[in-house]
Amino acid sequence: MHLLTPLLLLPPLLAQQTQAWGFYGHKTVALLASRYLLPETSTFVQTFLYRGQTIMDAAVWADRYAHIPLGRYSKTWHYIDAKDDPPRSCGVMYSRDCGGSGCIVSALVNMTARIQDEELPWAQRAQALRFILHFLGDIHQPLHTEHASLGGNLIKVHFHGTEINLHSAWDSRIIESFLGKPTERGIISLTNTLEDRINNGIYNPSAFSTWKNCLNTSAEETCPLVWANGANRWVCEYVLKDGDIKGKEIAGEYADGALPIIEESIAMAGFRLAGWLNMLVTGRDGLDEEEVLRGAKVGGAGVLEGTREGVEEVDRVIDRMIEEGERRFEGVRVQG
Repeated sequence: MHLLTPLLLLPPLLAQQTQAWGFYGHKTVALLASRYLLPETSTFVQTFLYRGQTIMDAAVWADRYAHIPLGRYSKTWHYIDAKDDPPRSCGVMYSRDCGGSGCIVSALVNMTARIQDEELPWAQRAQALRFILHFLGDIHQPLHTEHASLGGNLIKVHFHGTEINLHSAWDSRIIESFLGKPTERGIISLTNTLEDRINNGIYNPSAFSTWKNCLNTSAEETCPLVWANGANRWVCEYVLKDGDIKGKEIAGEYADGALPIIEESIAMAGFRLAGWLNMLVTGRDGLDEEEVLRGAKVGGAGVLEGTREGVEEVDRVIDRMIEEGERRFEGVRVQG
């Protein structure tokens, strides 16, 4: 097991958080995953969320935490820097690309081990869950698996006439331009659409045959590395396939082609997140079990919410720090 620096003894934040950094992907991944959880897994997840805090709230915590002083140690855990050569060649190598302070692959290994460690305090296991919920989304975003230009952060492009960086476009700007801002209604609508594509539409039967092929939570970095490579191939096949796109307008044909990739990546992340959580709780992925599929058909009825009573003082402190940071950066899109 490739363990990282020990976590600070900090439980998760409160659910009352304002949207600031574009959460369409992360909240949809979490909500979609909740549709495919086995009953035992749903109960397990709820025990590590506060009452009033949803699985969607928990899924965006890691980005906010990484942008306050207490959480800056975790910033490198959101990506892996594939030192490949797009668009000529793409590929992630763990020994080459995962730095000494950790990366998303090693972080997923570590957090998976920690949430299963019953000797750890509740706060640390709860924090591990929040990292897992978030990192399953990040590892399916192509530019979170690429070193070139700091994952596209240094590539300035134009989007409907406004200069932005390419990473921001893939994180949120493209999908928001088609679907609008990530309101709760919009997230639920997208989740319903992706769920239908998995069960009955264009993602079926791939989801039930290939997406779930690697969900072994005890195989160290094997499966996260498979996922990272799957996302990274899009850097060569689409994101940077035309080479230098600095200064170009990417609205129109480029964005039109990117949207299906983004939506399928979100769907794949949510489906795999459910299987990963099912595996670590029950030892089986459960994704094609009738009990899960029956629940998925009525999954839109509600959002999974926590059962933990009370709020610890350290949570209030972290929440205040995050709120202060969001006021300071109001109107600025901060990349994780």
